Amino acid sequence: MNDLIGQVMGWLPMLGRPEVLVQLAVVALVVVGWHLMARRFAYAAAAWPLELAATVVLGGLGCGLLAIAQQPMALALLLITFLASLQVSELLLKRGEQWLPEDQIQPLRYLLIRPFLFGGLLWTLIELLDTRAELALIPLGQWMGANVNVGDMTRLVVVLYLLMVSSGPPSLGVAWLLKRIFALERVSVRAMGLMVRYAVITLGTVAVLETIGFNSTAVLAIAGGLSVGLGFGVKEVFGNFVSGLWLLFEGSLRPGDIVALDGDFCEVRRLGLRATRLWRERDNAELVIPNQTFFNTSTVEFGVGRTLFRTQISLSVDPSQPVGTILDLLEEIAAALPGVEAHLPPKAYVQGVGDRGADYVLKFWIASPFKNRRLCSAVVQSVMERFQALGIELPYPHIVIEQPPVAPRDQCAEQPSA
Repeated sequence: MNDLIGQVMGWLPMLGRPEVLVQLAVVALVVVGWHLMARRFAYAAAAWPLELAATVVLGGLGCGLLAIAQQPMALALLLITFLASLQVSELLLKRGEQWLPEDQIQPLRYLLIRPFLFGGLLWTLIELLDTRAELALIPLGQWMGANVNVGDMTRLVVVLYLLMVSSGPPSLGVAWLLKRIFALERVSVRAMGLMVRYAVITLGTVAVLETIGFNSTAVLAIAGGLSVGLGFGVKEVFGNFVSGLWLLFEGSLRPGDIVALDGDFCEVRRLGLRATRLWRERDNAELVIPNQTFFNTSTVEFGVGRTLFRTQISLSVDPSQPVGTILDLLEEIAAALPGVEAHLPPKAYVQGVGDRGADYVLKFWIASPFKNRRLCSAVVQSVMERFQALGIELPYPHIVIEQPPVAPRDQCAEQPSA
């Protein structure tokens, strides 16, 4: 490790050379011109092509001036190429937004393209400053029975990163083949893909460690100790992870489903391994609910394509009104209201007679649970307006206080005897 630090510190004096400073100044001018162009055309549709053109033109002029002055330009050309590559990648991603969803654009940008460009820049920059072969042989020490150098550690990090980032699509492809072979449910494909991905990452990690020379017994011992520690320390996270896999395998909850949570209807936006993301309609909020919640509590769920919801309102009417007339009138009012399903006729019932009068319940179907509050309010409003027009009284709650009669005071008090 000390040799590596000493090697890196030896690169610093190179940055103070005049030819290096001149190249950095040229790159700085290109960056300033690019930012001015970005600020000038911040809201234009063709902003990225103009910025790319500005980088190429200014970079070409700068490298041309360096060539005329017979100055080295390898570093300037490398940095300008890196900037232009970033802009080209952003331009391609802007075009890709037309057919790729946002949740795939962001991982593609930050997990694949930009790390690849930064890695290529670092790889080439090391070759300019030093020799990669000599740098790779610098020892880092002995870890788990293996003599590890910079090259081994770099290979380990790169392979693990590539396995974690790029194993997703192949794993889904394997899961699709397993689905076709074993006739799995559609909702099980993602869960099977995740299991295949974790298996690939695990096997790839073990294979890389074996090629480096790590002691497999020591690796297994450390993995066992970590599993016990994680079991006690993050058991809730592990429980949510297992619950997420179970939900994916079972298919009881899928994106697009509607669930009732604490009296509010929410739409499932994304089913993750730790938590499920829900969208609540009444305040346009997104909720992150741990997966264990759907195992520990009862949940009312409306699957994709079957969001038809039966709701009801309750009201009391003057008991002197004919029951049949009130039932027919309630059903007629609900059936005529837009938003109430016409092919499933509303039904009205009598629950009994209470303190306020005869208690009625009107049940009707609507297209979505998200319309429950609005349509129930509209039905109540229509009923009140229609009843008022017909002179039907809707009694209000009232309290009758009865007091016992009080005997009048004796006006003729008994006179004392003479």
